[in-house]
Amino acid sequence: MRQDEQQPNDKERPGGRVVVKQERSERTRRNLIRAASTVFDRSGYERATLSAISEQAQVTKGALFFHFAAKSDLARAVQAQACATSEAALGTLARRETPAFEIATAMAHTLVDLLETDMTVRAGARLAQEIRTPDDPSLHCHINWLGALHGILGRARKDGSLLPDVDVRAAAALMLSMITGTTALPRLPADPAVRPPHPRQASAPRSPQDTGTLWLTRMLHLTRPALSNLPAN
Repeated sequence: MRQDEQQPNDKERPGGRVVVKQERSERTRRNLIRAASTVFDRSGYERATLSAISEQAQVTKGALFFHFAAKSDLARAVQAQACATSEAALGTLARRETPAFEIATAMAHTLVDLLETDMTVRAGARLAQEIRTPDDPSLHCHINWLGALHGILGRARKDGSLLPDVDVRAAAALMLSMITGTTALPRLPADPAVRPPHPRQASAPRSPQDTGTLWLTRMLHLTRPALSNLPAN
């Protein structure tokens, strides 16, 4: 008899079964965080229910309570994941060897992209505005982002890519305001002078809507001369 027939594989060993159980538990937890992100993003914290989250995750209430004792615990888990995801992306950018002001603008674009494409990041940012959140960058997305922007703009002051008379704190707050503001702007028409048609006028042409990235590009184009003398790309 072959050796692999004589002995159980790792997953059949008692210790292996424990590992499989732990992996399954971790998958369920990640699934619940994704489901909670969807519900929080769609309904907000107050209107979100554990029933809706368990239904979205396709797990029982018992499975949900095994991992999270309350809705607030789920919210904290979503916020922590949102901060971890965005912090990893910003950390990668911070290691670039380019003028720091260019890194700051890249960070702004990356965060807007995450807000548009990553539901957990978007839900985490929303929760930071809707519920009482500690001033902890591992939980509060906006504090996390403000700290990253402040740090990189401080570098920009030292390498000369930020104008010397610019207040670093104010510049970081300005960039953060532009980032968070774009979450509403994509719902506006590209040309605000063109009024959307009445619902009954289905055949009337509709004004296209711009993405948050395009709005951010426009805003950075307007503010760049006041912040940096680097030529625009």
